[in-house]
Amino acid sequence: MSTKPSKRVMGRGTVYRRANGTWAGEITVDGKRSTAYARTQAECVDKLQVLQAQAAGGLPAVDQRGTVAAYLTGWLETKRPKLRPATIARYRGIVEGQIIPELGRVKLAKLQPVDVDRMLTRLQAQGLSPRTASHVRAVLRAALGTAERRGQVVRNVATLSEPVRVAKVPLRILSPDAAWGLLGAIQDPQLQRVATLAVHSGLRQGELLGLVWSDVDWEGGQLHVSQALQRIGGAYRLVEVKSGSSRRAVPLTPAAVDVLAAEREAQAEARDRAGSRWHEPIPGLIFTTATGQPRNGTTITHQFADALAAANLAPMPFHDLRHAFATLMFASGVDSGTVSALMGHSSVSLTMSTYAGVAPSLKRQASDRLARLLTRPG
Repeated sequence: MSTKPSKRVMGRGTVYRRANGTWAGEITVDGKRSTAYARTQAECVDKLQVLQAQAAGGLPAVDQRGTVAAYLTGWLETKRPKLRPATIARYRGIVEGQIIPELGRVKLAKLQPVDVDRMLTRLQAQGLSPRTASHVRAVLRAALGTAERRGQVVRNVATLSEPVRVAKVPLRILSPDAAWGLLGAIQDPQLQRVATLAVHSGLRQGELLGLVWSDVDWEGGQLHVSQALQRIGGAYRLVEVKSGSSRRAVPLTPAAVDVLAAEREAQAEARDRAGSRWHEPIPGLIFTTATGQPRNGTTITHQFADALAAANLAPMPFHDLRHAFATLMFASGVDSGTVSALMGHSSVSLTMSTYAGVAPSLKRQASDRLARLLTRPG
């Protein structure tokens, strides 16, 4: 039983309020009538628009029974051969830890932008950081993008949801003196060598720990970066770097050459001391433990934090040593294209957007250098 049809008419479709207070809509496309039901008028119109667009595009019928959980589980399996193991593990953690508990029972065809908004709000209320919530939205957006291309949904509701506001943390700018003082404050010799190479090369931590001795071109004075160390399923593995631009050659400074030479000598001594206990699951790694095992990135991060605290220095993430390399390059007058290539960024625009906040300081330094050059002696 229904009341008089609403005045809200779209194309060949009509929506009307039913006797029970809900809304219904009908639309005819190519002689075929489809009906939609909803709790509100706006939602009903929205559903009719989806049906109309679907029919006009010649897309297959949307599965009205499949859930978000079922779809995401299948989507992860299709992505497994195409993505790095660590990426798949991160996606799985987000899908199974955040999205499915919140939206898993919702029918994929009925998922709305407001459902995504509410999920992100609830997750942050439970303590999830805005940055991680933004990653959750990004993974759902990628998954639904695949569904949209396949015709399994007509629109990507994650794209239509409200983006999560993530406060941008200003990058810490290190002067050459500050960088030298920071490295000198680290008492552990191997940690100091790892940190020094990070500042002098700009490599990511995984790239540093994934270096093997054959990556060092001693005569050419450069490092060849093509792989990274990752811990996957409890075992260490070398994986290809994240993109083609990340595969690069980085010139070695004299300090970097000294660090590598010292590490090679220290490793040879450690091998002699360990004797039969020496075991290299990944042959040829530059940075190993006292028995030849790969170095643990999390352990290095904690050791670095402890070293800064012991020296009464302000805390900073180990990854900021990579940023220190970039800012020191800019401060030295290196152009953005060269810095981008050395960092292994996918584009110069990414480099410039990442380090836009350091521009005022670098401009001041450039102006000071110009002033010194133009100052008359005496």
